[in-house]
Amino acid sequence: MRINYVVVLAKQYVPVDGTSCAAPTFAAVTSLLNGLMMSMGKNALGFLNPLIYATSYYPTAFNDVVMGKNECGFAACCKYGFEAEVGWDPVTGFGSPNFAELSRLLPLIQNSRK
Repeated sequence: MRINYVVVLAKQYVPVDGTSCAAPTFAAVTSLLNGLMMSMGKNALGFLNPLIYATSYYPTAFNDVVMGKNECGFAACCKYGFEAEVGWDPVTGFGSPNFAELSRLLPLIQNSRK
């Protein structure tokens, strides 16, 4: 089963997938989280890698994506690729961000990292 991300293009709903929709979506979630942190008088998130790895102690911070693989793209398929699996994997990383949980956890995580 393939689940696509739906965008509006020329007043039509169009299914898309891949980095072209995942990257701007993650950037938007990060921007909202930065706004939340700054509204609480805290610093913006900055370089995200250490923070993302710190969330591994909180399994609800990201929604684990356990189905899918990266051997096919829009134009062609390759012989090799990776499959999504439980936990971190090279296809989906930690998964999709859970905004509600990250909003709750970020102040705790940032305080514990000082």
